[in-house]
Amino acid sequence: MIGRSQSEFPVATFKVIQLWLTIAALALAPLFFGSVDLFWVAVWTILLSIGAIGTLAVSFEAQQNAILLAFLSICCIYGLVAIVQFAPHAIDQLNDPIWEKAKALLGSKVLPRISSRAEIPPLAAGHALLFIVALLNGFCVGTSRRFSRRLVWFAKYSILFYAIYGLAAFVFTPNLLLWTPKIAYRGSLTTTFVNHNTAATFVGMGAILWFCSAFSAAQSARFSSIRMLLLSPSNETLALSVIVRSVCALACFFALLKTGSRGGLICSCVGLLVAATLLLANKWKLRLWYAAILALAAFALTVAWLSRMGRIASQGLIDDGRWSVYQLSLHAIKQRPLLGSGLGTFPDIFPSFRTSELSSWGVWDYAHSTGLEIAVEMGAPMAGIVLLGALASVFILLHAAVTCEARDRQILAAIAGIAVLGYLHSLIDFSLQIPGFFIVFAILLGCGLARASCSRELQTLRPVSRTFSLSARNAHFLIFL
Repeated sequence: MIGRSQSEFPVATFKVIQLWLTIAALALAPLFFGSVDLFWVAVWTILLSIGAIGTLAVSFEAQQNAILLAFLSICCIYGLVAIVQFAPHAIDQLNDPIWEKAKALLGSKVLPRISSRAEIPPLAAGHALLFIVALLNGFCVGTSRRFSRRLVWFAKYSILFYAIYGLAAFVFTPNLLLWTPKIAYRGSLTTTFVNHNTAATFVGMGAILWFCSAFSAAQSARFSSIRMLLLSPSNETLALSVIVRSVCALACFFALLKTGSRGGLICSCVGLLVAATLLLANKWKLRLWYAAILALAAFALTVAWLSRMGRIASQGLIDDGRWSVYQLSLHAIKQRPLLGSGLGTFPDIFPSFRTSELSSWGVWDYAHSTGLEIAVEMGAPMAGIVLLGALASVFILLHAAVTCEARDRQILAAIAGIAVLGYLHSLIDFSLQIPGFFIVFAILLGCGLARASCSRELQTLRPVSRTFSLSARNAHFLIFL
């Protein structure tokens, strides 16, 4: 145990360090080709792990403790399943038959295990740990209203910067991705990402954030008629603010259109629709169920409108190759329903399931559905647990956005829309498996969950103590990391 006399630290220092390390990861992770390389995964994991030490300086509310405990419990179950998969002779009845075949044909001395690989792929382990520390840092930052507003401010402007850069590159250097030749998705805006679908979901987050910001500014205008609005000098600055924020939202939305991503466009529009519905429901004092009915009606109209646009109208929402991969993934799940094939093994096992119906061109290293890929690698029960956690987080954000005070309404509505965007797109693509996107997503999601679980007494700003005591309740988060 660490004695109280040895555990006096400046609270403000830890919190500020955590804030700026989190902002650095949020703003810079998309820059280096989406940070898909193991080097950048290690860099951001180390950076955010250092920032997570600031957890010791945070005093959580009861609801926040419950959410954090549920999240860490899911992470522990996920890690336990991975350990069982790769441990030799863990459950012999579920061992992959490839080990017996290797022993018979090659004389291999590798011990049998459930996984199709002998060791956990470093990139897969890095992705899992990086998502955990990103959400944890975002959650801790979100316990402070002032820090959460600063975090969202940087998120808005950094995504806007990437969107503007993407538009400029699309016009002036269409064949380059940053400083390298563009191999794939020529003719599509990709910002700093390799894949245009990931770029679409990324700038879609910016469109949602800027739209909510513009809507919130417009709501603060008080006037009884258009004439009073035009004659009031106090509304000039406000009107300029609404115009500027709307232009930023349109810039992000225009970048979204230029990506040419069907799924990204639809999911971004649905997320934007959810955010707008929450803002209107709060303004009109609608009940959650009435807001849900309004959202479903608007969703139907949105889908009908989008179905007549561009590639969606000509090619449909999902191509035939992707449908074939989904079917083959379901076949793989049926063969190993309980514990899957092993964390990070999808690229290894998928070639054995390919059929003549799927074109021989290309390498399918993703299932193009994060949920299906989790079920293939970790088993159907683990995928179900992750799905329940995702649905619970959306419900928490939706409920808080409808019932919260005005000062938190904009952030909660925007992050709820972003959560819907990210989760919905993960059903048909792999954006949540690209670090440059999921770092930003996890940080904002954690921030939103922390704000959503603040009690009404903590909705007002409070003075922060300059010191804190390191207790066993706080120390276990550091031990977990």
